[in-house]
Amino acid sequence: MAIISSAKTSSVITAPARPKRATLNAVAAADQTVVQPNSPVRVAPGAVAEFRDRRRRRRVDVPSMYSSAVVRVLTQQSGPIDGHIINLAENGIAVELDHKIPVGHAVTIEFSLTGLGRIRNDEWPTFAVAAEVVRLDNLDDFPGGPYHTAMRFVRIPTMVQAQIARYIVSHA
Repeated sequence: MAIISSAKTSSVITAPARPKRATLNAVAAADQTVVQPNSPVRVAPGAVAEFRDRRRRRRVDVPSMYSSAVVRVLTQQSGPIDGHIINLAENGIAVELDHKIPVGHAVTIEFSLTGLGRIRNDEWPTFAVAAEVVRLDNLDDFPGGPYHTAMRFVRIPTMVQAQIARYIVSHA
């Protein structure tokens, strides 16, 4: 118990009594929350999932057989890296590549996706955008590759972004 007082007011703040371990487990089972013993903090299981997905735009998964991607790392003299799209959003893309690109590197991506854009000469168009690598997934499971590489678009033409938005709405 703590007493806070000032010249005009005074109040008493009390902390709730801490339940015993058996009571904590019963409370956790009753309202499906995760409770650590000796901790007053309770976290709902659904809330943890909400913190993981911080995306601002809807994302759509892409079957690998219907896409292609060519990534060029701007800070390296190496050749292009071929891969395919895993998922796509208006402001980013995830691709699967055989070579690891470190987080923070600037890249250009040329990608083609069945259903994105209009067919010209019996082929789907190829779009080119500038991006930055923001995350590498599955490094613990597959340290030798393939690498799931997430990228945020840095420069993307407005018409390409509009076509991606249309694609996402029609395939979500």
